[in-house]
Amino acid sequence: MAKETFCKSEESKLEKFKNFGLPHSFKRIGIILVVGSFVFLFAQKLFDLEIHETIKFILKRVILVGLLIIAISKEKVEDEMIRIIRGQAFSMAFIAGVVYTLLQPAINYIVSLIVEKDNEPLSDLGDFQVLWFLLTMYLLFFYMIKKRL
Repeated sequence: MAKETFCKSEESKLEKFKNFGLPHSFKRIGIILVVGSFVFLFAQKLFDLEIHETIKFILKRVILVGLLIIAISKEKVEDEMIRIIRGQAFSMAFIAGVVYTLLQPAINYIVSLIVEKDNEPLSDLGDFQVLWFLLTMYLLFFYMIKKRL
C-alpha cells in the first residue's frame, strides 16, 4: 500500500513539471533583454567604445537568460500540439548542438591552418557559445515547425 501512495505522489510531482512554463507575457521581457543586450554590444563595436570585460560577461549572460525566458514562456494557446512541437524542437536543437560542439573546433583548426599557416592547438568552445547556439536553434526549430503546421 505504501508503494502505491509513493508512486502516486511522485506522479503528481511530475505532472507539475510537465505543465511548467512562464506566462506568455514573459516572452516580451525575454525579447527586451536579448535585443537590449545585443544593441548595447553592437553599439560598443560600432562606435569602438571600451567597456570593461565584466560588463561584456554580464551582457552575454543577460542574452542567455533572455533566450531562456523566451524558450520556456508559454504560447497564447498552449495545447498538446505545442507540447509535441516543443519536444521535437528541443531534441533537434540538442542534436544540432552536439554536432556543432564536436565539429566547430575542428573547422576552426583547419581554417586557421589554411589562412594563417599557423599550428594553433585545437580550442574548445566556450559555454556562452554552446548555450547560445542551443537556445537559438531551439527557438528557430520551434517557430519553423509551428509555422509549418
